[in-house]
Amino acid sequence: MRQDPTPAAAGPRRIAALVFLLLAGILAGTQLGKIAPLVAWYRAEAGFSLVMVGWLTSTLGLFVALAALPAAFAIDRAGLYRSYLVSAIALGAGGVGLALFDGPLAALAARLVEAFGYLILVIAIPALLATLAPERLKAPALAIWGGFVPLGYAVADFLSAAMLPAHEPQSFLLVSVVSFIVLAALAAWLARGLEPIADTTRQVADTPGAARMASSFSASVALSALAFGIYVILSIGFFTFLPSFVAEGPAVALSAGMIALLVPLGNVLAGVLLKGGDARFAALVVMAGFLASAASAVPFFGAADPIVATVSAMVFAVAGGVVAAAIFASVPFIVPPGGSSAIVIGLIAQSGGLGTLAGPPLAGYIIGQFGWAGFGWTLAAFSLLGFACMAPLLARRRRLA
Repeated sequence: MRQDPTPAAAGPRRIAALVFLLLAGILAGTQLGKIAPLVAWYRAEAGFSLVMVGWLTSTLGLFVALAALPAAFAIDRAGLYRSYLVSAIALGAGGVGLALFDGPLAALAARLVEAFGYLILVIAIPALLATLAPERLKAPALAIWGGFVPLGYAVADFLSAAMLPAHEPQSFLLVSVVSFIVLAALAAWLARGLEPIADTTRQVADTPGAARMASSFSASVALSALAFGIYVILSIGFFTFLPSFVAEGPAVALSAGMIALLVPLGNVLAGVLLKGGDARFAALVVMAGFLASAASAVPFFGAADPIVATVSAMVFAVAGGVVAAAIFASVPFIVPPGGSSAIVIGLIAQSGGLGTLAGPPLAGYIIGQFGWAGFGWTLAAFSLLGFACMAPLLARRRRLA
């Protein structure tokens, strides 16, 4: 990207670019969650089979699980801004096609185009945030990015509730993707030409791609990616079966949807805490989030008191938001010298994608074999495992200091 000719005047524009990149990311999350409110319609009115509906629902996440790291390599070679443009166009085109096509095969083809765009976008946007944000805003911007999926699902839920009673499902799909297109286009216009503030790839622009990829891997990166995968396993399992537990268990004061909406509060809290922080403090925040998850999982699934269950669920949701946000916010701190933020984010996304595939079946098995109380203890164990993953980072940073 070319250097902005008027860097002093680019301050407000840079901040606006960051805001619209985040908004475009949230609306990308909406494309992930927009199928859920339409499952009954796809089956009853559009004549889709359960298998086809399942593919429409899971294709975007499946692409991330299978190809996030290879996509990160490609993004690193092609450039962040160019990759963002390609991915936004693909996601927008696929979304429009999904809204217009009513045949199963055509709809699936459109969803595959969406999945290609989504795969690249969820790596390119946080990498752009990491390179374009001023130093004091890097951690908060990436922390907010850590909640783009639950926020996107919330937008999908609210938009479907507002539109579906009076409008056709195709109109809901079209509005959701057009909203993304508008925000993504504004973000592209604002970010065009902005000079990266601290792009670790610029100092090694002439380094061969293979060497830069190798430079992006380190113990800190691997442990952070592993911790994120563990978080996704426990988080996706929790929220997948939360509606069933709320229906069967004690009288929890909040609905499953309201509990899920507490996750972004954890993202915001992490962003506030990490403003001006460093790698060691980010590791401490992640560890604190995992400890809070461990402490709240057992009483939520094992307590008979509705108040204890409700408070525990709130703590677990907020703590999860803190963990996810703090891991993403730590990316500028853990990218090795000569490494690429896109590749590091790709590795984290790859780990999270695999956790998305493993979390629900593992949770279902535990609940079937050991009941809800056993599931609570399992979540606590995974939380402590995530805590243990981050401990070496803390010790390592202390030795370096």
